[in-house]
Amino acid sequence: MNTVMIISAGFAWGGLLSLLHFGGLWLCLTLMPKVLRPHLWFYGWLLVRYAVTLTGMWLAIGQGPPVVMAACFGFYVMRMLLVPRFANRGR
Repeated sequence: MNTVMIISAGFAWGGLLSLLHFGGLWLCLTLMPKVLRPHLWFYGWLLVRYAVTLTGMWLAIGQGPPVVMAACFGFYVMRMLLVPRFANRGR
């Protein structure tokens, strides 16, 4: 496969992981006032989010260092785009 395509796929993979991670955080915090045990809800979602994120990065590690760096950069870029949007949505 072409190196540019592999690195682009890593970037997209990192963006998807970031979307799942920070989207899950937003969903968790949005639904927290409606649950009976908010501490259990928060820490349960925390474990799920980190398990998904770390498993996804572990899968990227198997593809080589350029893919991991692209995935980390994609995660960071998507975080910079998502967090302000989710933060303003609650207001």
